[in-house]
Amino acid sequence: MQQPGFNPADVADFDAAREVQRLDTYFEDTDGSPLSARDGWISGSVNICLPMEGVCYASEQDAPTFTITGVYYRSLTELIQNAYQQPCLYWLPPSHTRGRDPGTPLPATASRSPSPQLPWDSRSSSSSSSSDSASDLSSASDTFLEPGVRVYSEIYDSDALLMDDAEIHQRPREAQDTEDIEYVVAPLMLWSDSTHLANFGTASLWPAYIYFGSQSKYTRGKPTAFAAHHLAYIPSLPDTIQDAYTKLHSMPATAAMLTFLRRELMQAVWLLILDDRFMYIYVHGLLLLCGDTIRRRLFPRFQFHAADYVEKILQACLKYFARCPCPRCCINKDKLLEMGTRNDAYRRNHVRLDDNDLQYRIRLARRWIFEEGVSLTSVHMKRLLDPLSNTPTQNAFSVRLREHGFNYYSLYVPDLMHEFELGVWKSVLTHILRILYAAGGDTIQELNRRFRQIPTFGRIRKFSDNVADQRRLAARDYENNLRTSLPVVEALLDGEDNKIILDMIFALNMWHCLAKLRVHTEPLLHALSVKAVEVGRDIRKFAKVTCAKWPTVDLPKEAAARGRRKAAVSRKTGKVSVLGKAPAARRQCVFNLNTYKYHSIRDYPTIIRARTNKNKHELQIAQHMRRAEKLRVIKGRVDAARQLQLTDTGNAGSDGEVLAAPQDSEDVAEQDENLAYSSPWDRYHIADSQRDSNDITAWVSSHRGDPAFKGFIARLKDHLGWRWETVAVAPAPARLHIVNNRIYHHRVFRINYTTYDVRRAQDSVNPRSHPDILMLASHSRIGDLQDGDGDSDSDTEGSAHRFAYARVIGIFHVNVRSLDLPQDDPQRMDVLWVRWLVVDHSAPGGFPQKRLHRLQFVKDGPLESHQVAFGFVNPRNVIRGIHLIPAFAHKRTGELLGPSQAARVGPEYMDEADNKDTDFCYYYVNMFADRDIFLRFHGGGIGHSLTGCQYETHFHVGGDEASPDDSDDDEEGLGASCMQGDAPGHAMLEDSDSLLASTGEQDLLGLAAALVDDAERLDDPEEEDEDPDGDDSGDEDEDDEGRVAEGLGDLFAGDEYAEEGYAPL
Repeated sequence: MQQPGFNPADVADFDAAREVQRLDTYFEDTDGSPLSARDGWISGSVNICLPMEGVCYASEQDAPTFTITGVYYRSLTELIQNAYQQPCLYWLPPSHTRGRDPGTPLPATASRSPSPQLPWDSRSSSSSSSSDSASDLSSASDTFLEPGVRVYSEIYDSDALLMDDAEIHQRPREAQDTEDIEYVVAPLMLWSDSTHLANFGTASLWPAYIYFGSQSKYTRGKPTAFAAHHLAYIPSLPDTIQDAYTKLHSMPATAAMLTFLRRELMQAVWLLILDDRFMYIYVHGLLLLCGDTIRRRLFPRFQFHAADYVEKILQACLKYFARCPCPRCCINKDKLLEMGTRNDAYRRNHVRLDDNDLQYRIRLARRWIFEEGVSLTSVHMKRLLDPLSNTPTQNAFSVRLREHGFNYYSLYVPDLMHEFELGVWKSVLTHILRILYAAGGDTIQELNRRFRQIPTFGRIRKFSDNVADQRRLAARDYENNLRTSLPVVEALLDGEDNKIILDMIFALNMWHCLAKLRVHTEPLLHALSVKAVEVGRDIRKFAKVTCAKWPTVDLPKEAAARGRRKAAVSRKTGKVSVLGKAPAARRQCVFNLNTYKYHSIRDYPTIIRARTNKNKHELQIAQHMRRAEKLRVIKGRVDAARQLQLTDTGNAGSDGEVLAAPQDSEDVAEQDENLAYSSPWDRYHIADSQRDSNDITAWVSSHRGDPAFKGFIARLKDHLGWRWETVAVAPAPARLHIVNNRIYHHRVFRINYTTYDVRRAQDSVNPRSHPDILMLASHSRIGDLQDGDGDSDSDTEGSAHRFAYARVIGIFHVNVRSLDLPQDDPQRMDVLWVRWLVVDHSAPGGFPQKRLHRLQFVKDGPLESHQVAFGFVNPRNVIRGIHLIPAFAHKRTGELLGPSQAARVGPEYMDEADNKDTDFCYYYVNMFADRDIFLRFHGGGIGHSLTGCQYETHFHVGGDEASPDDSDDDEEGLGASCMQGDAPGHAMLEDSDSLLASTGEQDLLGLAAALVDDAERLDDPEEEDEDPDGDDSGDEDEDDEGRVAEGLGDLFAGDEYAEEGYAPL
């Protein structure tokens, strides 16, 4: 509308509501159209039989039926056809994703089309001479992993799909198919969950969605991709069923009969969806011209059905939490608490099978019900079905697919959200709260106070004022409680109880992080299996020792809920109890380990190998779509209220203009500092603005007496001198002149980094909200940072920790010119002003100790000493931001630093006025803040490059430390002797293997150039690099670099999951 050629008269008669209605009713009959009428909703009906105890029929078909109408569903065949005709859903051939020797050729695969490749994939053929980006990338990136290491990432790389792919290629081809038609698998993933649509009333919805595993989970995981296809809306058993049943049998249906009818209704709906047309393409395939213009025959195969436990039991035709509560194995309920033992591993081998014995039991039970009138609760039915908790309902997937070798029990995989975050961890946290209530004192108030002081980071948001109340918490809230609970619960209990709880929470965090990874390798899956055993051992110890020591009762919230339930029952039955004479007794509660959710912890490694490692995101995105149904009405109300408010505000202004609220100068400066999204190729991003500046001498003089400004100018010039580009040939820092003696301040610093799954992500560092950063430690100088007497033991322990930590208190840049080369143009140099933290070795942390690493600020000392609390950092030396949580149990102190307005700018100093001149004695490094940080400490991340490399680092700490030049001008020249990346300083690489192992965190554009230009030279570490810039090949090499960069740009587009908290790039 702002274009010069726009004419308002063209839209004078435009009616948005009318056009939307026209779009809703518009359809096309053209094949492949997304608006085809055949892709619309179908209103169907199902019939369920109504048996009666003591009434016999000649057969099941002769029993009276009840018709349920209004079953809305879509044709599964049309959904598959429509989805695979869209270019956004491309097909990827299944393959074992492994790291391998790049010199080992792969066997050629006949009749396979080229496909997008993952950075660690090994599907490219070594015989190809093409110089396109995909082949160059895959041939060089196979060295990310050692040969033979299996990688589990996508559905199309899972064992189940590999077996399905082998099965369809072994069968005879259809007679009419030519040799160029590919036979491929169309992996289908189902999701369903019932929900209430309002807090009041009975309005509910039971949607079923379908996903296609041919799409990458990095696409499916984005709500804006709309990867969830609506499949059906499952109806509930109508209220009129009792009227119909009473009319037929002269008595209402029993509770057991209603449960039986609900199971029958569920399976009847799925039989309606799995119609004859779908069964034809399941067997013979669907010949289709796909969105990439290649004709294929698609064979749909179900991978899993994601749902909560109650619906899994309903779908699997099992009794709810009966003798054998697991839908995958036949373990007894009283053995669930042995999760992680050898006996438990043996019992899990007895998996459920859709075999002849099961079919015989179901057929016999149904014959008894319909032909002999046997009661559903009779002893004979229990003896027949109870040993495996079966029901007399025939599963729809068994009816349709059993003859084709499909075991429907394999559909029901565990998921983290329902079974761990809202299951195991929620029950553990609840019982810890019960113990704290039993301990008395102010433990609950202290726990709430500590949670309120935890800083935000990524998806870790601000906690509520009363966490112990657990009011209206979602799965992400329990996840954040788990990630941050170690410093919170520390020392709330004494002695052994404190140690047991901390050990258990640490093990739960480790297992949770390993299970939630987007990319798994065999070593990580082995670690996940080991941690499952450790979780079981720690939880049983918690139940046996700590829980047995404390007599616990239900929480106030639980007691209030129980009272409301009793009141509701009283009103329904008409028996009103007299309340108020005496308070109701609190019910004693014990910690329960006999739950299916606890049992499923050990199933995750097996499911990840066989099926997928990320069905959790399908659950979350599908729930996002389900919430859209609820938010539609709410959004209309909010928009109406906002419009009314704007109208009222506009009327208050003069001449109908809306009055703007006054803004502080600091807010205006904050708006000016808003950074545009930077390119993922940049190492970091700081704004170009030079509005906020000061004369350095005057600025430092105005803060005289602040310990943070002690020796500021001299140390800054020393730091800049070591970073000057002539430092490689000079034994001393360069002599520099700061242009106009001015310093330019900034408020935000963004760092781009490569995640463990080889994606580009970004952290935002702000001294006022997220000030803490992570760097690689100097193995030779970290001992100088220790706050102690400088003995050798401290240095030895310090050298074992490979990371350095700092708190950014200022971000600025200066324009400098060399005094030795006054004719050159001044250069901009970005600087982070930091306050150093060091590892406290008096409390060892790490995975063997099952404790977080503990840090403390460097104590401020004289200027001439090495105990300088402040320093400067080259922004290129920062790996990423880090989440530090105060050690609340150790209180605060004012001995580390005197009053300083510049040093204490974080959120922890703003809550109370008394805290402005004190610091927490210690901080904990939250290794579980997100999955990328976890793997940086644990190891095993494909995109990380710390293992096997020795770095010679020189980041500036005090007045005599140096940092080599890491300026942006050096990004184009990456030779075999110096790789610029997340690691500060030069990488001292001993051979080509070390070089290749260090490529995960490098600047990707420079890495692409190095891989193209120096591939042969990397194989021979003894060959000298005569041209470190790699530009002696002229324009041809520049074209190769452009093609490789274009391919990497497509691969690392920066589209991350919204749940991770990454900023889009």
